[in-house]
Amino acid sequence: MTTDDLAPLEESIRSCIQQHDPRLDSVLFNGGTVLALAATISATAVTWSGSLSWLPRALTGFAAFLIGLERALNFGERWRYHRRRRDAYQSLLDRLNLARAVKGPKREELLDRLVDDLDRLRTSEGDIPLGNGGSP
Repeated sequence: MTTDDLAPLEESIRSCIQQHDPRLDSVLFNGGTVLALAATISATAVTWSGSLSWLPRALTGFAAFLIGLERALNFGERWRYHRRRRDAYQSLLDRLNLARAVKGPKREELLDRLVDDLDRLRTSEGDIPLGNGGSP
């Protein structure tokens, strides 16, 4: 393979990296956790009386809803999945750049292993954790 032949491979790897942006799942997981904790603490630590006496029950219900939503949609595992995938593709990109710097048979060996690993990663893309609450 020449350096020009590697451009489509690099573009493919970069495209895979972009597909695994973990930010949304991170915000949903961590933000949901913070909101659930804030609602629970507010419901128990603040003295609610008078016309606001219903608020602790509502806050507790809201916290339970957020926890149930996270369990059902599995944002935490999806966040970790996307981070692992993005890092794996980034590693392939680093190895591609290393192969560009190497000449001869060693380069072909590096590229063969890289293509095999890319194929393995791409064929396992369907392994994304679904919102099943961790059930098998």
